[in-house]
Amino acid sequence: MAEVLGTVASITQLIDFSGTLLAGGYTFIAKVVRAPSEIRSLLTEVAAVNGLLGQLDLLAHSAPKSSPADALQAQKHLGVRQECQNTLKYIQDALARCEQESGKGTKNFGRKLKWPFKEKETKDALQRLHNLRSVLANAIEVDSA
Repeated sequence: MAEVLGTVASITQLIDFSGTLLAGGYTFIAKVVRAPSEIRSLLTEVAAVNGLLGQLDLLAHSAPKSSPADALQAQKHLGVRQECQNTLKYIQDALARCEQESGKGTKNFGRKLKWPFKEKETKDALQRLHNLRSVLANAIEVDSA
């Protein structure tokens, strides 16, 4: 029973975190005239992961309390949720490094130039999000079957 509650709580925390990240990311895009396309790609993947986490949350809440869903528990043991947390944190930190400050044109210009130099890390984060999306989608499929 306690393990099921822990599963539900950690999924809920990831949903909240990814939702906050999405809100901040879209606010960033709205403020920056020509936001890098990588940011849009990252936010698209984060939104997809957020949707899958929402589905997992529904499954976790509907699982019988005496027998938690196997795929939900398996992903915990495989470190999927921790990987999701780490990847979302990386994206949040990357956006914070590029955030524009009003009245600081020179500093903002430097921050805008910073993003392309992190292209490899950005592509790695996109790939990790894509992999997480696949794992989460598989967990949903298994538990729904």
